[in-house]
Amino acid sequence: MGEVAVAEIERLAITVARRAATEIRATARRSYRVSRKSGPEDLLTEADLRAESVIMDLLSRARPGDAVLAEESGYRPGRTGVTWIVDPLDGTANFVRAAPHYAVSVAAVSGSGCLAAAIVRPADGQWMALRDGALDGDFTQDPPAVAAGARVAVALPYGAAELVEARAILSLVGQRYEVARTGSAACDLLRVATGALDAHISVALPWWDTAAGHGLVNASGRTVVHRRSPRRTRIDISGRPQVVRSLALLLAEHSHVSEDAA
Repeated sequence: MGEVAVAEIERLAITVARRAATEIRATARRSYRVSRKSGPEDLLTEADLRAESVIMDLLSRARPGDAVLAEESGYRPGRTGVTWIVDPLDGTANFVRAAPHYAVSVAAVSGSGCLAAAIVRPADGQWMALRDGALDGDFTQDPPAVAAGARVAVALPYGAAELVEARAILSLVGQRYEVARTGSAACDLLRVATGALDAHISVALPWWDTAAGHGLVNASGRTVVHRRSPRRTRIDISGRPQVVRSLALLLAEHSHVSEDAA
């Protein structure tokens, strides 16, 4: 794919994420319905649906031949080899509680890897995206975590069996590292990309939760590795290379993951 096309896709990712964030902010200012999907923390609001509708409409008009995988509407096939991976509102439970840690997450991928990625936090306007393959954005540059007190974010899944695995990993990691949990993988991965968090572990999270974040983490010079548990559950570890290596070894030593990449 040519440089011009990739640049257009990068710009489109930023545009649709910002437009979705605007819709979320508008919804937050009025009464809205909340329903549950798979469990107490797996919520669905009008903000999720309205934001995804905005994204799908913009993508359909700008690039009608692309495939889209979106959290609420599922998979729409395409013919260009480009797939958009969309979470219109990651951290819906935080949104409902008026906590700031929720975000729009938009990525575009192809057989050659991540073409574009954008994360926008509607609550405070912070954002990060790829521009010319490098990081661009307006975000708080928190003080980097220090090696002696490395901070690791752990994201928990909704599935019962996967949650058992995730809690065991959370307990193990907590014995060696300071563990941070916000309830939004997108927000956590944005902070990994800035260096404010040393690493992030996700257990069985859907691609829409992590695709944009992993793209930003890779572009930041940090790393993402994929492993499998003995039950074949996908476990992604991202962050500073030395911390990622240490975490992967720790989980392998305690039989939580295979040494081999998935």
